[in-house]
Amino acid sequence: MREFFSYFAQGLFFLVIAYFALYVLLELRVLLISRRVERRRLAEISPTESADPADFSPMVSVLLPICNESSVVERLIDAACRLRYPAGRIEILVLDDSSDITSSMALVKVAEHAVAGVNIHYIRREDRSGYKAGNLVNGMRQAAGEFFAIFDADFVPPEDFLLRTIHCFQDPQLGFLQTGIDYENRDVSFLTRFQAMEMGHQQYVTVGLSEDGDIASLSGSSCVWRRSCIEAVGGLNASMVTEDVDLGYKAQFGDWKYAFMRDVVSMSILPETISAFRVQRERWGRGLIHSSFVHAGAMLRLRMPLMKRLHAISVMFSSWLLAAIYVLVLLSLPMAFLAEFDDAPWFNWGLLGFFGLVTLWALQNSVGSDGAAGAGQRSRGWLVHWDNYRYVAMFLPMSLYYFAGGIRAMFGVYGSFYRTPKGTDEQSCRRPRINSVLIASELFTFFYSLLAIVAAVCEKSYFLIPLNVTVCLGFGMALYWSWQERFVRECC
Repeated sequence: MREFFSYFAQGLFFLVIAYFALYVLLELRVLLISRRVERRRLAEISPTESADPADFSPMVSVLLPICNESSVVERLIDAACRLRYPAGRIEILVLDDSSDITSSMALVKVAEHAVAGVNIHYIRREDRSGYKAGNLVNGMRQAAGEFFAIFDADFVPPEDFLLRTIHCFQDPQLGFLQTGIDYENRDVSFLTRFQAMEMGHQQYVTVGLSEDGDIASLSGSSCVWRRSCIEAVGGLNASMVTEDVDLGYKAQFGDWKYAFMRDVVSMSILPETISAFRVQRERWGRGLIHSSFVHAGAMLRLRMPLMKRLHAISVMFSSWLLAAIYVLVLLSLPMAFLAEFDDAPWFNWGLLGFFGLVTLWALQNSVGSDGAAGAGQRSRGWLVHWDNYRYVAMFLPMSLYYFAGGIRAMFGVYGSFYRTPKGTDEQSCRRPRINSVLIASELFTFFYSLLAIVAAVCEKSYFLIPLNVTVCLGFGMALYWSWQERFVRECC
């Protein structure tokens, strides 16, 4: 029996490593494509406004879904009203699901801009059914636009956003367009720098995916959708937590094209507290894994070249990979007792290969984030290596959040939506119950990995120690930030 469990654990271990290797190599290919695209763009001279709006100026509805966003709602509405576009061809809809002072603040702002001649309307539903997706569906039904420009509450688009994006839709097969995102609070702490680096890397990868015509998973904010595309694929699914990803997959499977314009950049705000971050990532993990459940069959039925198929699998199941990393963490303790490291040099080489892949992947992330819009301040000297190591370590708590999200998705918990508080709302906002569950899981994992280190030393399974040391660092940072956050809340 012991031998069976040993082989089972080692097989599962190497299955995750094999998928991680495929993911890293495919991402490296896309990064090289992105690099070529960026070099080509640097050699081109393009005007700020890419086309004369008089040539193509369809009706555009700017949708602003909000829910208890008192710290950012006013600047969002102001920014939307500054968008430049031919008069009479734009409307702004403030879609309010709030239950606090946000509603009165939004009403005052809407009235202020309406008096100034802006075509802006305030829309409120009787209930919050379907959460953000339901709010958007309600707004789309009342919108007059042929195209929808969507901005979440914490976004500030550039004034020329529509002038630089709408002309692309002269291609009738272009269903939706995503633009770049930068973060005004990226340098507040290591947590925000980590998020900015991760998001920047993802955007840089998307440049290559878009250029290569591969399936991509795109954000639902700072984007433009063609109404006929949304209607053709059945509209937004209000039962999905990540309704934007779901809609994007349906459009791409329906032969609609997408475009990614990284040089058009909207500013946003990152979560500054660990509680807001962990709850957001659990929701993302749950939604992404649910989306892969729903759309895997459609993707596999599509006829496509092998390389595009591999990229589609890599993108759609990347959330599974991150959740699977947590399984490796849980396996590390029994592996210290079960694996015969002296008698299985292939296992040692496999672990070394895994650490090598992690190093390559960390370098790819560093290059990708440096190539992203608004790379921000970077550390220098040996601090670069320390920050890169901490960057890798932070993915281990994230693997827990995605693992928890995946477990909840498997048990049918799809619709629980927890909005991510922004700005000053982060400290005063009530935390959902899942936050406490995840903190307890972090504490368990930290001490579990400490025990795994002790076991690895006692059993001379030294090759497992680097993994568990990194786990302790990642979860230790998350727990320390939780303690800091609680201290700040008690002092306020």
